[in-house]
Amino acid sequence: MSTAALTHDSHNGHAGAPPATAKFGMIMFLISEGMLFAGLLGGYFVLRWSESGFPWQPGYAWPRGEGLPQLPVLLTTINTVFLLASSVTFHMSEVAVNKGKSGLSWLAATIFLGSLFVGIQCYEWWHLHHEGLWFNTGGTYGSSFFLITGFHGLHVAIGVLLIVWCFLRQALTRCFTPVHHTALANVALYWHFVDGVWLVVLTLLYYV
Repeated sequence: MSTAALTHDSHNGHAGAPPATAKFGMIMFLISEGMLFAGLLGGYFVLRWSESGFPWQPGYAWPRGEGLPQLPVLLTTINTVFLLASSVTFHMSEVAVNKGKSGLSWLAATIFLGSLFVGIQCYEWWHLHHEGLWFNTGGTYGSSFFLITGFHGLHVAIGVLLIVWCFLRQALTRCFTPVHHTALANVALYWHFVDGVWLVVLTLLYYV
């Protein structure tokens, strides 16, 4: 990730890339990430199409007849609520900063919710592995599922670290103000993007 897309605020004169340039850099980065996710999900559909035909029959479980565990749809749906709530708390932190407040409590809540999502997903992976589904089992089904969810989980973990970075900067230096908060805004763009992508992943891998 380009540092110009994240860093604009500094202590003396707020030197760095102009806010518009930093935002443009982040948007271009997110577009490239969107293309990566589109490629992964497109590959998933091609593999599924080749094995089960299209359109898929109602109630069709892919793969069929291999004795693999069902995905924990309910747990993942609850976990999705936590992730979506983290977008709300991050937005509230931006609102607080725009009002001249620190926004630290909202950032802390976002860190908690994002970490909770990652933790529950790790538990889900452990459960599926214990039940017999892993990268090397279930054929293309297992490998594609873990590749896509793992790639997204990595993005969430990186996002949590970026939010921790914002939290520490704000707690130590109060660098984010109503006038200068480009880094916070760009991390927010990244976080909302990750949340939006997850809704697509959830729909296609768990609900379809």
